[in-house]
Amino acid sequence: MALLAEYTVRSIALGLLVFLALKALHLQDPRLERTAWRIVLVSAVSMPAVLELISLSPVPTPVLNASYTELVTLPASSSISIWSTALLVLIATVSGVLIVRQLTGVVRCWVMRQRATRVSSYGSLDVRISDAVDSPATVFSTVLVPSDFRDWSAEAQRLAIAHERSHVTGKDFYVQWLAQFYRSVFWFNPFAWWLAGRLALLNEHVSDDAAIAGRDERTTYARILLSLAQRSPASANVVPMIRTHSLRLRIERILQHTGGRASAVKTALVACLLAPILTATAAIRSPAEPGSYTNGLELFRSGSNSEVQVVLPKSNPARPLSGPKYPPASRRLGEAGTVVLKLHVLEDGSVADAAIAQSSGYPDLDYAAFYQSFLWRLDPGTIDGTPSRMWGRFAVTFKLANDE
Repeated sequence: MALLAEYTVRSIALGLLVFLALKALHLQDPRLERTAWRIVLVSAVSMPAVLELISLSPVPTPVLNASYTELVTLPASSSISIWSTALLVLIATVSGVLIVRQLTGVVRCWVMRQRATRVSSYGSLDVRISDAVDSPATVFSTVLVPSDFRDWSAEAQRLAIAHERSHVTGKDFYVQWLAQFYRSVFWFNPFAWWLAGRLALLNEHVSDDAAIAGRDERTTYARILLSLAQRSPASANVVPMIRTHSLRLRIERILQHTGGRASAVKTALVACLLAPILTATAAIRSPAEPGSYTNGLELFRSGSNSEVQVVLPKSNPARPLSGPKYPPASRRLGEAGTVVLKLHVLEDGSVADAAIAQSSGYPDLDYAAFYQSFLWRLDPGTIDGTPSRMWGRFAVTFKLANDE
């Protein structure tokens, strides 16, 4: 759950930074903006692998979070584990259903393409007539047109083919599939839904510009779009010429002639801005245990032998741990509570690093226990009887006697 939350937060942060950068540049060229968001899509999809590669380079970073403890090992919370497992199962189930649905749609697209009749009058462009579509659509690298396409006027045919040719050239079907796959896996991430919708709209803007490039046929093209909008909606798995929810915006843009090619300076600025944004978003380390320290539990879970015996670090009654000094200010103010520490215990029982997992509510008490923990000598954790460095949880309770 922590990893899923981290991927979600990182992708949202990445999208927000790129959005602000593009707004600051006042981009009017949809092709350039589409390129930027495609780079973001690839970065978001590959982010889990990038984070895994980054974690391989050890950079020990102490974590100072607030938490509570006691001089005994704390048992794991079964309720948290149950709820976390249930939530993971729910997320995986919904993702699985969405992925299967998407794959089924791709298979249907392939069947539509195979059953369509090829038209040989458009050169290298693969155009086929299909009874399964009511308006032109791109499937893989093929343009499917409705059965009455031959009855359209020559101008309408030319504009429609020019629009779909742009989709084929830009590999829009494959980009849309990748965006939908990312949305299916991370369906709980609102940025995944926004990104898929934004890329789909930009694909249409780019294709609209390609259809009317160099010709004053904006009104005619807008009328064609309106006439096609009255037909049955296309499947979500194809790249259709018409998307009813974005039609109004597209027609207004076409008639108002908004947009234009970006200058070389803006193109260079976008490239210069994207590189550090993508790098910083992936490279910032999350507040977790240092990646250079190996947790015995992780070794146990990833090992191929299910019979491995793992024992977590613990205190030894024969060697009582030294209690932290009660802060004088906390004593006067009557502050009391329990602090839970996460300690990284080495093979010799010494504490190499510590983090405060849950606060007592009083910083003076938290850090009194935190600093004292580095003086402790614990029984190290073991794997099959061999001492191994690993993280363990310990608690320190601060109490005031009734007569004090």
